[in-house]
Amino acid sequence: MKTMRGQLLLGLLCATLLCVLAAGASLYRSLLEETNELADLQLRQLAAALPNEFAPDTGMALAQDPEEMFVLQAWDDAGHQQVISPDKPQLPRYAVSGFAEVTVFKQRWRLYGETRRGRYVQVAQPLEVRDGLAAAMALRAGAPLLLFALILALLIVVVVARVLAPMERLAQAVAGRSADALAPLPVQDMPPELRPVVASLNGLMHKFDQALQAQRSFVADAAHELRSPLTALKLQLQLVERAETEAARSEALRKLHERLDRATHLVRQMLSLARHEVALTEGQLTTVDLGQMLEAAVADHSALADSRAIDLGVVAPAKVNIAADPDALQVLLNNLIDNALRYTQQGGTVDLQAGVEAGRPLLRVSDNGPGVPLQYRARLFDRFYRPDGNDAWGCGLGLSIVRNIADQHQAQIVLDAADQGSGRGLMVTVLFPVPAAAPETATASVPG
Repeated sequence: MKTMRGQLLLGLLCATLLCVLAAGASLYRSLLEETNELADLQLRQLAAALPNEFAPDTGMALAQDPEEMFVLQAWDDAGHQQVISPDKPQLPRYAVSGFAEVTVFKQRWRLYGETRRGRYVQVAQPLEVRDGLAAAMALRAGAPLLLFALILALLIVVVVARVLAPMERLAQAVAGRSADALAPLPVQDMPPELRPVVASLNGLMHKFDQALQAQRSFVADAAHELRSPLTALKLQLQLVERAETEAARSEALRKLHERLDRATHLVRQMLSLARHEVALTEGQLTTVDLGQMLEAAVADHSALADSRAIDLGVVAPAKVNIAADPDALQVLLNNLIDNALRYTQQGGTVDLQAGVEAGRPLLRVSDNGPGVPLQYRARLFDRFYRPDGNDAWGCGLGLSIVRNIADQHQAQIVLDAADQGSGRGLMVTVLFPVPAAAPETATASVPG
């Protein structure tokens, strides 16, 4: 691919060359017209002179310059030719009155003829003489133009290099930075045309900085959170090794498996969180039926719900279509249902809803568990945060994953108590943006 400098220089130099050639061609045509007019005037003046004045014995010399070569001929009334220029080629008599162009001896001539004082006078000149004269004049007149064109080309090269110098400085400033040097580039020293580019680069580096900080924070939190379960696994393994009875060894192994499950769940959640921090692309969005997704989720979690005697079902089934990433939305729903089943007591209820509220599609998961006090709800989305007093094991990443996926879909999460009177239970509502076009099928609305 050609560089911008090369394209700019090539375009300007080619434009300059075309202008010079066009100016030279125009100058040549103009000079040729002037030369023809002057030469025609000379032909008429020569014809106007008496033929006897150009006789060899008159002492009047004929033109000897090849650029002014004329053939002067005359015929008397009897048709006898009077030799006036014996050293010039003799042309046939054309008996014209005025100007004409003829071809004689494979050479084009411009001639003028008229009858004067009883004689027919014919004056001719080769057209190549006129062309050569015009070309010589154009060359003499165009030589300064070519010189100025060369000077202009040099000036173009200098000006282009000077104008593109800020781009070179910007490229060097960006190339000379390390991966951790994400300070904003100076905008004031840049020309107005480059300031939007620099501003965009600064915005991009700011996003990179935020991503790096989030990554460092994530790695630090992950290292801190993984240290405790790994230490617990090590201690539990030592208890297995020191068990003296089969019953003690079995109990220790059971707890070891439980801690391994928790560690596996933690790693799985961390990987899911890292995967869903990446922004979605247009190609990942497809039409998703929230009602159908809820029914499939009930079937997937029915075994866990039955094991805890929890009533899991869909309230007021509705067909609600949204544009979303189905895989990411499935992860969001699984985390909400998993949290609801995990923190709901034995014999509790978990309800799933899909509908439209104020024109916005929604997804809602509510339970009748102990709920979350109002002062703790804002921190539920923080990584590895778990409110005090929870007996159910977990890693505190479920709602962080839910928030990331909701942000990817420009959705809003609302936390509220499922039972407003007692304050028990937790109701998580995910409100999606208003669709650009209304869906073809009617959707059911649910109360807020």
